[in-house]
Amino acid sequence: MAPEIEQLLRRWYVGQLLVLFVAGLVQLFVTNNGFFFPAGGMVLLVWGLFAWWPVAEDDQEQWWRLRHVNYYVQTVLQFTLFPVLLANLLALLSQVSWLDEQGLIAVGLAYLLVMFVPVAFVVTRPIESVIGRIAVLITAIFSGVVSAHSTFLLLPILKAPAVFEMVSDTGILGAFGFVITIWVLMRAWGLKGPTARFNRHAQAGLIGLIMIVGAAFSLWNAFSAGGSWATTFIHWDFRLRSATWQMFLSGLEPGIAEEWLYRFAVLTLLLQAFRHRKHQLDWAVWLSGGLFGLWHITNVFAGQPLSATIEQMIFAATLGWFLVIAYLYSGSILLPMAIHAAIDVLSMMASGSQTMVKPDAFEWQTIGFTVIIFVGLTIYFLTGSRRQVMQERVNQRLM
Repeated sequence: MAPEIEQLLRRWYVGQLLVLFVAGLVQLFVTNNGFFFPAGGMVLLVWGLFAWWPVAEDDQEQWWRLRHVNYYVQTVLQFTLFPVLLANLLALLSQVSWLDEQGLIAVGLAYLLVMFVPVAFVVTRPIESVIGRIAVLITAIFSGVVSAHSTFLLLPILKAPAVFEMVSDTGILGAFGFVITIWVLMRAWGLKGPTARFNRHAQAGLIGLIMIVGAAFSLWNAFSAGGSWATTFIHWDFRLRSATWQMFLSGLEPGIAEEWLYRFAVLTLLLQAFRHRKHQLDWAVWLSGGLFGLWHITNVFAGQPLSATIEQMIFAATLGWFLVIAYLYSGSILLPMAIHAAIDVLSMMASGSQTMVKPDAFEWQTIGFTVIIFVGLTIYFLTGSRRQVMQERVNQRLM
């Protein structure tokens, strides 16, 4: 990045940190006649000093172990707590200014789209370990940014209109904020962003095959009403049990955010890590899909049955491998985004639910069938001229 942009991001970080810090102190002072101010103010002061430390340029070689630990700690804390601190700031402004609270909430929701950009640049950029980078991306940064808008409205200090709460709960605004934040962070790490254009060296027929498989699976997954192999491809139920904006946006969110995370950020970091290995593509493809599958274990904490979560992990891994080759071969991030969004939007609207139920014996068989199809396609694209097209794309663009 240009030195002018880096300096601007640092100043933005310091200014944002200072405003949120002062607003936090004020809230502690006025709440319950300042009862929590001594202890809370001390905690806030200690955190503020450690949060300021990454912008100090004159002592980079001193306390380097603590400094590097602080990068991780501040990444977790700031990506988690900043939406709450912003809500506190706007709640204070609504009490002391003529500004309408709903207008302030709208401004806050808009600002959250870019709020984490300076945080990522100043606090997360210095993390050098590939494992560390991937770890903070798939945990604190993803959950913090995507859920930022719902976290912002979580506390009762702000009374938002129902439509604001609905849109925030879907995570769609957070998905766009995640795209912006990760694009800046990856550029700060010296890595190029993805493209929307198709690779001109790829065969149109094979891109068409990927599209057909993606569309066919989306429809079959959502609307197949058969309960056996004799009926699964001939019995259909095209009713949408919950054709609402909430379901549509909830399905669109992972199509955008999860693809940006795994098919762009995580995959690019893995390709960079294995760039000197003979089987660079194989390592990056299989590991990125495997991580995508394991990542879905968190759904069990949302109340989803364990067996359904295991089924989802297996499915997500195999789908992840298919989406990786869809991205690498086509050259366009929009293709895996469209396939992923179609799968989630249609399944959520058709079932009326955002979680999976306990699978029966036939559903386990269909998962096996899905594994065979997606793994087979992945192996096919990792061989022959198709592999060469993807490798050339990686060499020219991603790296």
